[in-house]
Amino acid sequence: MLTRYMGMAPKNQSYLFTFGFVLTLLGMALTDMWLPMVAGAIILAGLTVESWIRVAHIIPMHNEMRAMQKQIHKLQSEIRTLEYDE
Repeated sequence: MLTRYMGMAPKNQSYLFTFGFVLTLLGMALTDMWLPMVAGAIILAGLTVESWIRVAHIIPMHNEMRAMQKQIHKLQSEIRTLEYDE
C-alpha cells in the first residue's frame, strides 16, 4: 500500500491507524456527515489491515530471514576453513 513512515515504530503506527479508523466509524455513526467520511474509512481500513499484517507476519519473517542469513554465512565460512585445512 503506502510507504511506512520511518519516524514511528510499526506497532505504534498500527495503533494509530486503528484509533483513526475507530474515530472515523464513530464520526460516521454519530454525525450527519457520514457520506464524506466513507472514503476516509475505506482508506484507514486498508492502512489498518496492512499495518497489522506487517506487525504480525512481515517483520518477524524478516527477522527470521536475517537469522538464517547469518547461519548460512557462518556455515559457509566453516566449510571454507575445512576445505583450506585439507
